[in-house]
Amino acid sequence: MLTTLGATPAEDRVYRQLVAAVSATEEEVATSTGLPREEVRVALEGLTDRGLATRMADSPERFVAASLGVVESMISKRLGELRSAQETLDGLVSQYRENSLTRAAAGVFEIVRGGDALRQCSLSLLQAARFEVLNLIKPPIIAVRSEERIQPGESARGRLIFETDALEPPGNLLAVQKDLRRQDEVRVHTSLPIKMLAVDRAMALLPVTHHDTTPVGVLVRKSAVLDAFLALFEHVWTTAIPLHVDNANSPIPKSATELDDNDRHLLSLLLAGLTDEAIASHRGTSVRTVQRKVHALMMLANVRTRMQLAWEAARRGWL
Repeated sequence: MLTTLGATPAEDRVYRQLVAAVSATEEEVATSTGLPREEVRVALEGLTDRGLATRMADSPERFVAASLGVVESMISKRLGELRSAQETLDGLVSQYRENSLTRAAAGVFEIVRGGDALRQCSLSLLQAARFEVLNLIKPPIIAVRSEERIQPGESARGRLIFETDALEPPGNLLAVQKDLRRQDEVRVHTSLPIKMLAVDRAMALLPVTHHDTTPVGVLVRKSAVLDAFLALFEHVWTTAIPLHVDNANSPIPKSATELDDNDRHLLSLLLAGLTDEAIASHRGTSVRTVQRKVHALMMLANVRTRMQLAWEAARRGWL
């Protein structure tokens, strides 16, 4: 019992004997407990110092055990100390876990601050790509702009998803058309959840804030977090609309013989969700001309609405 309060095993045995005997001399305690006389003397001194035994003014000297209430008070105090120690330990455990997560995350995440740093990081990723580049592109475009014509190596297949608004400004679609390679695929989505540049399924750059003063991004290396972002890309890819952009590298769909290059381009922009005004701006013509061309496509597909035109274009494999 008393050992949990810091007493020695001998002190515990001596105290129990004093409680049972009401009072006893050093010799009587030694006889009753079977402990050596010297060990009993040391135990009695320890109990007296702890306030667990009292010397009586008798001859020979006798000892009396302190009230059990004293022991109970000592136990209560120790419990309070243990609770305080547990609270301190809980705080240390939380801090240790946070530090462990920080140490683990240090090899996964890297903060990139500033437009120049983001541009350089994007350039390095593109140049390092060996077999795949995945790109989610939505405004505002801070790091690498389309007109900068920064491309990965020929061995890297590219899959790009533009948010519709990213293609609206004049010149953007032309820049995409100039840079598109045969191994690239482009799709359009009305609303992308994030911006992301990922290469070789090993590293991805994502923006954290879009403030013009200090844009900040995070570089995510191979981890469960990166796997989640790659899965998000694949989900968005399946729901995005293919964008047909004709250039010297673009193969012609086998089932698109009914359409010429201009028709396929117009139809692709329509399905991408661009407005007639934006399409007219990109094609350098009037809105009226765009509407007339769309009507001609509807006549060719033998439909009456643009929704039906989209359905027929998909069914016939025009894009």
